[in-house]
Amino acid sequence: MKNLFSNVWFRCITALLLIACVAGGLLAILNDVLYVSPAERTARAVKKIYGVEKVIEDQDIILDVDSEDSSKNTAIEYDGVGKITKIFKVDGENGDFDLLFQSTGYEGYKGGTITVWVLVSYNSGANPSIEKVILESYEKQTLMSKLGGDFYSKFELTDVTTAYQEGKHFAPTDGDNVILNPITGATKSANAGCNAVNCILKYVGEN
Repeated sequence: MKNLFSNVWFRCITALLLIACVAGGLLAILNDVLYVSPAERTARAVKKIYGVEKVIEDQDIILDVDSEDSSKNTAIEYDGVGKITKIFKVDGENGDFDLLFQSTGYEGYKGGTITVWVLVSYNSGANPSIEKVILESYEKQTLMSKLGGDFYSKFELTDVTTAYQEGKHFAPTDGDNVILNPITGATKSANAGCNAVNCILKYVGEN
């Protein structure tokens, strides 16, 4: 037994086990301390968009995949394009009311996705228009630094109804019925970003 404790392999394995236990404990603690709930992430996004905190009441939630209400927690899928995961009705800043969307675009780099928040303003006597687009998150996209504020700002002030009725869609490369939003060096990622906004064109146009 004495030889076992003095064996270099035993000591190495023991040290590694201790390190693993300590690291695992620290990760568990940090996971609890740094955890951000879906509600908190939504609140932060809303504040980033409007510049002030806004309370989203239950009656203002049209869709929320994180909701406990089964009638409101199913994402709206658009085959090959993306999905809408949240829709909130908010008192308008630039019109009568706004619809705030969280949307995920498909077909990015290596089949990855980009998720954005899109603010659409509804004003009496005018077609709904995109007022703001901000990045929420992404998967597998290594060139996201290429998609800066200029990329997202090019979606703004788009007349959503007219674009839908004319069969147009956003894309980073030119083509039939394309509203061009070109980007250099990150075309695949830009494609996912455009698709996220294209989901909004489809939803607003169909509703």
